[in-house]
Amino acid sequence: MNPVRILLTTTSYQDIPGPHHELLESTGIEIVRERGPLSEERMLELVGDFDAILCGDDLISRAVLEKAAPRLKILSKYGIGVDKIDVKAATEMGIPLSFCPGVNHTTVAEHTFALLLALVRNLLEIANATRAGNWKRLTGHEIMGKTIGIVGLGRIGKEVAIRAKAFGMNVIGFDVYWDEAFAAAHDIMRVPSMAEIFTGSDIISLHTNLTEETRDMIRAETIAIMKDGVILLNCSRGEVVNTADL
Repeated sequence: MNPVRILLTTTSYQDIPGPHHELLESTGIEIVRERGPLSEERMLELVGDFDAILCGDDLISRAVLEKAAPRLKILSKYGIGVDKIDVKAATEMGIPLSFCPGVNHTTVAEHTFALLLALVRNLLEIANATRAGNWKRLTGHEIMGKTIGIVGLGRIGKEVAIRAKAFGMNVIGFDVYWDEAFAAAHDIMRVPSMAEIFTGSDIISLHTNLTEETRDMIRAETIAIMKDGVILLNCSRGEVVNTADL
């Protein structure tokens, strides 16, 4: 009988310290590590001799799954976004697909605020000038009292909202699945449409999943109704923003 083999491609899982490393090693399962996200071509080179794949944002197409089967018993996404995986093909082939809600909501929320503070305080430009020996003074902006509009009040969006309130910001939000108890507890105003997020926010923070409805959500028409000088933060999926229109 062949030993159980796992293909581990998620760099987040590999790089973050914690007990999960010892837990996986203690199983005696053979673990093959790759540094993702991997292309379809690289995945096709690797799969075929693995019982499980613990993946990140690797491109797992129907062709990859067809080559991985029949040995592949389970596919697990370290995170929640499965838009890089052909879920329909996995379902047709009877390959279970799991994901990990809540695994990174704190990390993403903190990253969102790191980006925001870097932008409003001109951090990168000042740091680069300092490294070059130029003591360039740039006046930043306070975010206290500013309005942040959050699209998607799931786990990550909620964590962003909590941090925004701690900074003294006004928080408005849009989500088709609205948590009224959370909104009331944290003084978050619900707006009836995304258009009101775009027109009423000084900062817009995107935390939605990728669907046909959200693809290219940020495009020329929506950018046109935003405030002058608006800051747009996208910590969801790249495809929700039409970058050519920015």
